[in-house]
Order: sequence, then C-alpha cells, then structure tokens
Amino acid sequence: MTPWTGAALACAFCLAVPAPAAAQIREHFDANPPRQGAFADASFEMMLRRHAPPANPFSPFYAWDAHMALRLTILRRGSRAVDFAGAVQSVGTESFGSRVSVGGAGYLFGFSFTHTYSADFKLSAGIAHLSSHLTRDLDEKLDEERSRGTTVPDVLDPSEYNVIFLKVARKLPAWRLSPEVEAFVLPVNIRLGGGLRKRARPVHLRTRATLWQARGRRLAAETQHEIGSNAFHHFSLVFEQSREDRPGDRFQVFLSVAPGRQLHVSPIIGGLRDGLAFGLKVSFRS
Repeated sequence: MTPWTGAALACAFCLAVPAPAAAQIREHFDANPPRQGAFADASFEMMLRRHAPPANPFSPFYAWDAHMALRLTILRRGSRAVDFAGAVQSVGTESFGSRVSVGGAGYLFGFSFTHTYSADFKLSAGIAHLSSHLTRDLDEKLDEERSRGTTVPDVLDPSEYNVIFLKVARKLPAWRLSPEVEAFVLPVNIRLGGGLRKRARPVHLRTRATLWQARGRRLAAETQHEIGSNAFHHFSLVFEQSREDRPGDRFQVFLSVAPGRQLHVSPIIGGLRDGLAFGLKVSFRS
C-alpha cells in the first residue's frame, strides 16, 4: 500500500464514524452553540500572493494571484446547515513595463449540506463548480514570449470542474500543536452537457498546526495536498494577528512553497503555481 492510498483510506475511515463515537462527540458540543436561522454566519476573505525566484516555465504567465472569497450559512437548523462558498481568483502575468497585467480569472462556487457533531467535528456533502477564463493580456504575453523563442508549457489540468464532494473537518485542540484537518473526497467530475469529464484529483487534504500563540498572535504551519494526476503539495508558514474580542477577524502574512515546476487547477482552491511565494490575507467574520 502506498502512503497516498493509506491517506485515502484514512479519510474514508473518518467519514464512516461509528455511532458510539459520534455520540461521544456530541456530549462535548460547544457550550456556545452556533447561531440559528437564515443567514446565520458569514465570512469574507481577501488574499494577495506574489511568486519569488527561482523561475519555472509558468513564471511569465503566472507571476501573482489574488482572490476574494465569501462563505455564507444560508440556513441552520440545530446541528444541520446549508452553506454557500464562492470566490473570484485573478492571476497576473509578468508586467508589461509599468502596466499590471491580469492573464486570467477563475470563478468558484459551491453548496454543501453540513452536519455539526461538535465545534471540533463536522461532516459535509455538496457540489462545487470552477470555471477559468483567459484575457487579452495573456494573449499579449504569449505572443511576447513566443517572439523570444520561449516554449509555452501546457497546463495538464482541465479549465472547468463540476464535482460532487464529501468533506470531513476535525480539530484536536487538546493535542499538542492543536492540529486541524480537512479532507475532501471528490468521486466524480460532471460535464454540464451530459456525461463525465476527466476525473478531478480524488483526494484533497488540508492541515494546520499552531506552533506558537500569545495575546491574539499566532504562528502556524499549514499544508495542502491533492493526490492524483498532476498532484501538488503546498506548505506555508503563517503569522497571524486576530482581535481577542473577534477571533474570526484575522490579518495574516505568509511564506509558502510548492515543490515542482507545474501549474495546477483545482475545484477546491482554484489555480496554484509551484514554487516559492509570499503574501498577505485578511479575513472578517460576522
């Protein structure tokens, strides 16, 4: 058994939580239960990321990216909720002189049904869509690079996804480093006109560990992995500042690395270029 097969089986095991274990989790339900009703919760996030040397074949066409994301609880009744998540991602090429160039945009949105067992354990099932759209700026950059004799690399992933997913989210605050894990299983990618597309990478895994914290400040290590064809592994070191009275409002500065020399398109996170990058992120929560 390979390590990645083992990871997929572990995710499946987590999704099939036995009833006695689920009952024990419910006994530890958060003393401050989430708000109920329509539009019970919302969060908004903005991120800007700039890639650093060394360059790879995609560097002229993917020099930076930015996104704005909205997460909204449409309706919550007891431990069950219907959620919406949407994001717009912009990808920038290397600049033309002093002009900022946007080479493409990605649009992600999805709906999910979530069952909350406790503040630290949730199961979800839903659908997600991603579509990518290129711009004239990218055409100009492609012409410029071809005129220099540069070989334009191929993107191995499709530009559009329509996936069904299962998700398990688990926090372990009593453990050392307070680890957090989110695992997605993506069994199918649907063609809107009918039939199946090339399958998405079947497993997406996120982890987070708190290395240090004090008075609203935190240093954390985060990872993202997608397992399958054109797989990626993304590692980040994040320093964040949050308000003690509003812990959902955060300002983050991060340094990240994704080993390899490829470009990836994911229905979970959008576009991701391998290499070294740095950036900042701001989050607000109602």
